[in-house]
Amino acid sequence: MTGVVPVPGDAPTSTAGPVLVIGTGLIGASVALALRERGTEVWLQDRDPEALSVAVERGAGLPRPAAGEPALVIVAVPPAAAPSVVIEVLRSTVNATVSDVVSTKARLQREIETSGLDASAIARFVPGHPMAGREVSGPAAARADLFADRVWALTPSAATDLTRTRQVAALVESLGAVPVITSPDEHDRAVALTSHTPQVVASTVAAGLADLGDTGVRLSGQGLRDVTRLAASDPGLWAEILASNAEPVAGALDSLIDRLAAVRDGLRAGEAGAAAVRTSLEAGVVGHRRVPGKHGAAPVTWAVVAVSVADRPGELGRLFADAGATGVNLEDVRIEHAQGRPTGLVELEVSPESASSLADGLRTTGWDVRF
Repeated sequence: MTGVVPVPGDAPTSTAGPVLVIGTGLIGASVALALRERGTEVWLQDRDPEALSVAVERGAGLPRPAAGEPALVIVAVPPAAAPSVVIEVLRSTVNATVSDVVSTKARLQREIETSGLDASAIARFVPGHPMAGREVSGPAAARADLFADRVWALTPSAATDLTRTRQVAALVESLGAVPVITSPDEHDRAVALTSHTPQVVASTVAAGLADLGDTGVRLSGQGLRDVTRLAASDPGLWAEILASNAEPVAGALDSLIDRLAAVRDGLRAGEAGAAAVRTSLEAGVVGHRRVPGKHGAAPVTWAVVAVSVADRPGELGRLFADAGATGVNLEDVRIEHAQGRPTGLVELEVSPESASSLADGLRTTGWDVRF
């Protein structure tokens, strides 16, 4: 996100409890699990007793007690419910810092600031959005490491107390995430393109498979799995998210439709349109180079050493052990499963200067290496 800067380094380094987590879905329960792992007292609240029960059973915390005020509240409810919940928490607490995990910020911020709350209450609200998630939902899918090394946007307004922002930044850092500060509007424009549009694209591409016969689906490769992975996400939740960021998403889709139309028109023009198609594909290469690389650093082109691996217990572990014995650092790993055969192709990404050493080392231990 353009203009995003790290939270000041003098933010506290620990999070004092108790922390109240309202909403025990994937994100809320993951926040709670991560805090409990670090010894923070966590209270849980959810209007769904079954979700609350699962979160408690998983060790995410204890139900909110009848008395007592938390030091910090994380509101982890769907976008449509978030404003009323945040407002109620700010009205019912005296000194608690309040944050949220809603994936759009401008609309929520406007509703809080026009709610009639007094300035001291509004100053306690630090809007947030962890750039993490999974295509599965609910407390059973929660993970304590969900936020490790992920960006967590904070969008405090001019009305937000700086001390409160630092307190939330401390919580974010305690979860292993990287807090960054941006404005609500800039955040929403960015996620419209980087998060919300990919979800729409994944869902619409996957929707097209309904009209494809079984034989056609079997002709798919890893590219289809990569593009459609997000399509398994909760449609109800995503409908709310998109509605809460409607205009920025609509604008991003307008731009995408224009780019798709340029490719479509180029294809229909035959040879005369070949240059336009190539230009569109080249623009994609340029854009892909802007996607942050490992640990958020500049992207790097790795060499790929592909290894055929039998689909049986222990084989991946043996492969990684043999790769480690070569002394070559694995930068990334991808697995493509063969259709109709009990094997998979494991693509090991390494620095170009290390690829030959890795390939040779694995061959000497009997692996079928494609390099």
